[in-house]
Amino acid sequence: MTNVMIKVGDESAESYIGALKHVDPSLNILEWPNYGNPDEIDVAMVWKLPHGELRKFPNLKLVISMAAGVDHVLSDPHYPKDIPLVRVTDPHMARSMAHWFIMNILQLHRETAYYNSLRLKKIWASDKAFDTDSICVGIMGLGYLGVHLATMLSNIGLRVQGWSRTSKKLEGIRSFTGDDGLAEMLKATNYLACLLPDTPATKGILDRSLFEKMPKGSFLLNAGRGNQLVEKDLTMALDNGQIKGAALDVFIEEPLPQNHPFWNDHRIIITPHHAAEVFMPSAAKAFVENIERVRSGQPLKGLVNQKVGY
Repeated sequence: MTNVMIKVGDESAESYIGALKHVDPSLNILEWPNYGNPDEIDVAMVWKLPHGELRKFPNLKLVISMAAGVDHVLSDPHYPKDIPLVRVTDPHMARSMAHWFIMNILQLHRETAYYNSLRLKKIWASDKAFDTDSICVGIMGLGYLGVHLATMLSNIGLRVQGWSRTSKKLEGIRSFTGDDGLAEMLKATNYLACLLPDTPATKGILDRSLFEKMPKGSFLLNAGRGNQLVEKDLTMALDNGQIKGAALDVFIEEPLPQNHPFWNDHRIIITPHHAAEVFMPSAAKAFVENIERVRSGQPLKGLVNQKVGY
């Protein structure tokens, strides 16, 4: 029997435990902080576990991040580095994230906000043709979620290219790496989709200098991390026309403060960090698969490279 400790932020873990035991009834799942004898814990499933807690489990074999991001674990200075860490690799989450980008790319392209404003005034707009062939999406981050996004965008007939730390070979999708590669990709990108992980190198990467490398009148979509966007630079780029519109799911401060200028900026689509939530009926299968893999000594799915932070 595998003993699992679970902590899901400030939420009750009851529904998560139910979904996990539906997949594998043999799991003994204990919710933090009432996990009993720490010597008996084999697996920790965590989201926003207080720092220092993981080092209390001397026989820990696996840590599972219950979200796509892993910075909440790796930021713990006491994290036992010899213990493997895995992120969510759930097809449902990947599809959900891709749906968010597709929805907002098409909303921005077809000027939904403008037509909604006309509707409020009961104005019937004149005909307009939308040149979908002009869309070229550049994806920053070709990890598990980014590859799903690239594939789904390509499948609906959009031109797609991507940038990542290491070169990727994806059919019909041009891949770039390095600073020069990013600049080359941006030159032909008029819809920039950010799915980068949270690392020191990605903080503030969406700034004025990056926007200026894109064609004038481009669009920004960010579902990576809020601290990757320099907010004042986006406002400046919107004001001077370098960026025509944006869709943001993540912010430096969440919930977004009521006095934040983004609320009243019609050029920005705002969603409350829900582009891809964990859907437990599906995610539980991925979580349990990795538990079974660590039991049998098989390679883990979604294994995090702790040196690079994702």
